[in-house]
Amino acid sequence: MKSYTALLNMFTTLSQNATTANQTLGGILLNDVHRYLLLKYFDNERSFTLLTIGPQSLTLTTSTLASGSTSATLTAVWPNISCSQLVVFSNSDQRTVNFVQGSTAITWQTPTISIQTSATIATIGVQSYPMPANVSKVKNPTITIGQLVYTPAPVQSIQEWTKLNALPYTSSIPAYFYVYNNQLNFWPIPSASGEIITLYCQIAVSDLTYQDYTTGTVASGGVVVGSNAVVGSGTTFSTTFPATVDLTFANIFFTASPPQGDGLAYQVQSVTDATHLTLFKPVVNVPTPTGGGNLLIGQYPLLFPDFHDILVYGALRIYYSSIVKDPDRYQLYNTIYNDKLQLMEGYLSTKSVNVDLSVNPEMRNANLFLFYPPQ
Repeated sequence: MKSYTALLNMFTTLSQNATTANQTLGGILLNDVHRYLLLKYFDNERSFTLLTIGPQSLTLTTSTLASGSTSATLTAVWPNISCSQLVVFSNSDQRTVNFVQGSTAITWQTPTISIQTSATIATIGVQSYPMPANVSKVKNPTITIGQLVYTPAPVQSIQEWTKLNALPYTSSIPAYFYVYNNQLNFWPIPSASGEIITLYCQIAVSDLTYQDYTTGTVASGGVVVGSNAVVGSGTTFSTTFPATVDLTFANIFFTASPPQGDGLAYQVQSVTDATHLTLFKPVVNVPTPTGGGNLLIGQYPLLFPDFHDILVYGALRIYYSSIVKDPDRYQLYNTIYNDKLQLMEGYLSTKSVNVDLSVNPEMRNANLFLFYPPQ
């Protein structure tokens, strides 16, 4: 298991160039190889949950809208994502109205036909939902209604989506979804509020950027078996890492060296302040829970730990084929890269391993062989 710092040091050593410019180049090449391998061999799958928003009654600031109106003002800001939603006016006019998140202004293109004499309008349900910023590709969303889980089918083109929405239609069970303009859209429009949308997706991979952190030590009792909390002494966690945010997407790990820690790497969930952080999973062993233990916080690739160094050999292939042209070194690192790639493909071909890793013995039936007694 090698951190970003260890991989970068390995690259600069093998490239025989420890200049700052080459270290910067090495970081770029390592991240490029990292992304390519993840796209080919790993899902990077995460899930997010949203709630459906059904029909709403909205209040306008004016009690009367004149015939031919194309805009109005809400008494409260629109809290949902900026979108276009079908609205029914009190005079039964139906218009596709444009809402802007955080704004009270609403607009529509086709003028109203007659005077509206009510200060309220009604949406038939919210069709569009925000996509998380770190989503790279949607795999499939589900909608949970009661005890049943429904899987809408994907729509592949704007033409098909436009045809579906030719007539307004609502249902508690959306049959199709379409990703457009960083929004997740459903058809039919959800007719009930509070149904659970679970979005399964491939996340965008964060670049490896964090250098190893070793400042300070583990406080006395700062690592406890069964606890996710870590307390440091003389540490500056929140100065190095962003505080009170989810760090799991950055793949940052904490290690406390023996005897104060178990030497295992635990993923960091978040940093609270300069001396406190929270682990994603609880500590399983603390040999000597006294203060003064060395610690290491590093950022690691999302690959399996046994194959972290493949990033270096992949970067060196590019380095010696285009930046410093050296056919012999290119061939050397290309061979190492392909050998490790083949080994990784074999490792990833199964989800589990047989306890007996030896070659299976050849089974023979003695009755199938002729036996001649000695003469």
